[in-house]
Amino acid sequence: METMSGAPNKPDPSLFLSVASPLVMTVKPSSAIQQHVLPHHPQRFFLGQGGMNGSHSLGLHVSPRRIVKRCSHTNKASSLSRAHPSLQMSKMAFYVSPPTQSKRSPKLAHYTLSRSQPNALLPHSQQKDCLTDLPYELAMHVLSYLDLPDLLQVSQLSRSWHMLYRSDDVWRPRLVSAHQEGRWSPIPSKLALMGNELLHVYQQRHQLDKRWASGSVVTYPLFGHGNSVYCSQFDDTKIMTGSRDHTIKAWDMATLRCVHTLRGHSGSVLCLQYNASIMVSGSSDHSLIVWDMNTFQPLRQLKGHRGGVVGLSMDDRYIVSCSKDSTIMIWDIHTFELLRVIQAHHGAVNGVQLHGDRIVSAGSDSLVKMWDVHSGACLREFVGHTRGLACVQFDGKQIVSGSNDRTIRVWNAETGECSMVCEGHVDLVRTLHFKDDRIVSASYDQSVRVWDAKTGACLLNFQCGHKSWVLDVQFDKKRIISASQDHTALVMNFSHGLDTRYL
Repeated sequence: METMSGAPNKPDPSLFLSVASPLVMTVKPSSAIQQHVLPHHPQRFFLGQGGMNGSHSLGLHVSPRRIVKRCSHTNKASSLSRAHPSLQMSKMAFYVSPPTQSKRSPKLAHYTLSRSQPNALLPHSQQKDCLTDLPYELAMHVLSYLDLPDLLQVSQLSRSWHMLYRSDDVWRPRLVSAHQEGRWSPIPSKLALMGNELLHVYQQRHQLDKRWASGSVVTYPLFGHGNSVYCSQFDDTKIMTGSRDHTIKAWDMATLRCVHTLRGHSGSVLCLQYNASIMVSGSSDHSLIVWDMNTFQPLRQLKGHRGGVVGLSMDDRYIVSCSKDSTIMIWDIHTFELLRVIQAHHGAVNGVQLHGDRIVSAGSDSLVKMWDVHSGACLREFVGHTRGLACVQFDGKQIVSGSNDRTIRVWNAETGECSMVCEGHVDLVRTLHFKDDRIVSASYDQSVRVWDAKTGACLLNFQCGHKSWVLDVQFDKKRIISASQDHTALVMNFSHGLDTRYL
């Protein structure tokens, strides 16, 4: 086991997260997104309390040196004697805490006391808890205006404030807001009747976001294949990998041990995809094999291509395969009957993606094309890459393609316009996967990169995970798994040590 860490510039003050973050290998984050700790606001005051240093503001803005007060109508000195309580209080405030000049105006000053004595100058009968004395609903409303650093300070001020801080009513709106922004999944329904659990959910998700921002992962190489690993797919319980050694291996996600080895192809296993019941694999032996996912036994071999099957995609209706023979074939997923053959590109079809009634393909002729699954008609061509394409992904609205011109392009599926170009790889972009606001790509330059899908900025650059070309990459919110010519697959786990039930 190895670990990677993109160390931030400063330590993060979010000490309320009790989960350890294992760090190992250094990741090179892009200079455009250097991670910053939560901001320090020395002049921020909340609910009558002081800033991040725990000071307390008395709210006095008159210099204590001007103790003698003049009457406004006579311009004469006030008749207050030296023993008057008001003057004595001002003197005490001055000597307890000398005035500090404000940066905005040299005439203004404020006083500070320790956090442990916020009401030190008030008689005991006048000291009040400004938060817990409020009705519960109003206290929750007040806390809703605080950001995370301020909430952490609130939790440390008193036991009663800490209990309010732990309330689900503090964290539920924040979780809902993050879901609406598309950052996090919905609140687990099984937590609806449980108390004081949403803080724990927020902690786990916040920690996971920090690790994606800094590149802090634990890595596990999978050894077992005897040659290059070309393809992979995984879920929470298993990993499937296909190799040039003609085999497919099933790995247990919990132990990362190989539990099954599937044999059936007479050539390299170049692509695979599975669902709950079946898996389909494509090979350089020109065929596809359908496997039972319960028994891992072959059900049917599909023949028709005249070249290696380098890509496939399927849903609950069709299996779509593409080949070096320049064609796309559409098969019925229930009967395994060949329904249609599309002469797609002038050269190898290196990638294909099915979504709804549309198929998107990537060819060695540098074109991305969209097809109608029913008629086989070409609906649109996407022109922009200057060299052959190696991979493509399509989610119904956007198309993302990777090319031998070393770029990744994002396309509007409806208009055909190229909306963004991601540059950074120094060799062929062999594979990519995108979901939500992230694009993860891998290249013959041996790197795995994470991109912001909205801005095109390179967020992370993992350069020391593999010793040769990276041939496939997949990811979810907890991990990235890559496959390489160096005979290994690599699991990069962002969620090590976290409670993954609520991620």
